[in-house]
Amino acid sequence: MPSTVRPSSDRASGDPQIPADNWHVFDGYSVLVGPSWGWTATTGAHALRVIYSGVFDEFPGASLTLGHMGELLPFQMARLDSRYPQVPVAQRVQHLPSYYLRNNVYVTTSGVMSHAALLGAVHAVGVDRVLFSIDYPFESSAEAVGFLRSAPYAPADLARIAHGNADRLLGL
Repeated sequence: MPSTVRPSSDRASGDPQIPADNWHVFDGYSVLVGPSWGWTATTGAHALRVIYSGVFDEFPGASLTLGHMGELLPFQMARLDSRYPQVPVAQRVQHLPSYYLRNNVYVTTSGVMSHAALLGAVHAVGVDRVLFSIDYPFESSAEAVGFLRSAPYAPADLARIAHGNADRLLGL
């Protein structure tokens, strides 16, 4: 059961309490709470909640952009799909989770400077759904640019990742 907290600016106003997203598995391990793991785990879980809520069935043209190579979700697609038959029928969406990850989700490279992860993300969701980004102030911008420049892709695919996909998605 999540604990509840009031935002510090609203404590005196009597506004209703806002539930905190407090996973007790992080208790005593503050290193896990932030950018090294906790943000990935909680953001990935929230993205799955969006998928399983049926938002993309109701609005098939909607999209969601996830940082950090998709918060690990592209690497879990086979597992998510294999467990889908256990989802209660009343809570099922129209397609397997991988469908939404390939058709409604974009992933950015932010903070993950690993060619293996980039290759895996591109393989999982497609080169047209991966965007370059920098995770400032958590990671070095110069290292992120060096990572992208040394990525093992043909110039046309590298250009799509570097800016073409963002140009198309954001209408730049």
